[in-house]
Amino acid sequence: MTIELVAGQNVALPQTSLRVEVGGDVDLTALVLSASGTVDGDADMVFFNQPSAPGAHLTGSTLELALDALRPGAERVALVASPAAEGRTVTQVGVSVRLVSGDVDARFTPGATNAETALVLCEVYRRDGGWKARAVGQGYADGLAGVARDFGVDVADEPAAAAPPTTAPAAPPAVPVAEDETPGAEALPPEMRERLSLRKKLVTVSLTKRGAAGLKARVVGVLDVSGSTAGLYRKGVFARAVERIMPVAAALDDDAEMQMFLMGARAQRVDDVRVGDLPQWLSTYTSRRPTTAGGTNNEVAVIEEVLRFVGTQSPDVPTLVLFFHDGGVTDNRLTEKAIRAAVPAPVFWQFIGLGRASYGILERLDDLDGRAVDNTGFFALDDIDAVPDADLYERIVHEFPDWVRAYYPADHPARAGV
Repeated sequence: MTIELVAGQNVALPQTSLRVEVGGDVDLTALVLSASGTVDGDADMVFFNQPSAPGAHLTGSTLELALDALRPGAERVALVASPAAEGRTVTQVGVSVRLVSGDVDARFTPGATNAETALVLCEVYRRDGGWKARAVGQGYADGLAGVARDFGVDVADEPAAAAPPTTAPAAPPAVPVAEDETPGAEALPPEMRERLSLRKKLVTVSLTKRGAAGLKARVVGVLDVSGSTAGLYRKGVFARAVERIMPVAAALDDDAEMQMFLMGARAQRVDDVRVGDLPQWLSTYTSRRPTTAGGTNNEVAVIEEVLRFVGTQSPDVPTLVLFFHDGGVTDNRLTEKAIRAAVPAPVFWQFIGLGRASYGILERLDDLDGRAVDNTGFFALDDIDAVPDADLYERIVHEFPDWVRAYYPADHPARAGV
């Protein structure tokens, strides 16, 4: 089965053995990554001077991967191309990649880039006990060193030229440390303000790894308020979850706010949450389970309600929906139909499962074929409090930039920061 991939498209791998072949006058590098999106050490970088690592062996322009033999903790492999000749760009030398696993023969030719001298071609990643590959096409103007830094490889800086001797070196001018300029942050309690600032930086790091440091987007939150969530609200799980996604809005939205919806038997839009009002908002909507939307799940109603809201906004601004769900999808068939119907809208739906539950269609979102673009992502957390911030933000923004690249034309304003 031969598949021509476009940026953002993924394909399931039927076997744990994968052969990667690159075309063009380029060098291939593989980075073995943990759940945090970074390497564990320099040994996780496979390239011409270090052609082997557990489960990976590079011979010329061909990489053989045994995914079940990768080092413990490996969750992803990033495949990177860089021109073999110094001073050339990726576009000048041309590049393509072929991925062969069992009966799957997937091919990807990235579009033209500007001055990029390194390109993340594809990534191979774990999903629901198996492995998938996704076409990426993310360029770097600072070459392989920029890629390596983003993924945690220790890259030695070029030695600085020696300064001429002086009788007494002048002290450098004091540079004030910039305050967090997130609108409303100054109104937060000090500890909450510090958490917001640190987490916003982690979101920015995760976006930078995905080549999306300048991405701007609208962020919408959806909270499951069905009867089964009562215990999670009493324990403060939803309060902490909303506080932890607020930095995503702070990083992506110039106004640092989220439009918020409740999902019960019906959809209900509630007050927007702004950074400065976060403590009061949490007290109003998460100190106990809200009951005004009813006590059962109606995924279709809230999807349609969010789409109605987005339809009143500029389509030039992409929307990221962060949808918290505790499991027990009411109608898998109708939910799938609603997700497919939402493909033309400028919305990416990131579903986040809370607790140990059955998520039905949500667990199969990556396998929904027949969509012009993959507009959904899903991951479940047995205990969101046990997940470090860096790992959480890696998961939240993992697929969103690729969707933006796949949904909007290359010259669209929404692509300016991607």
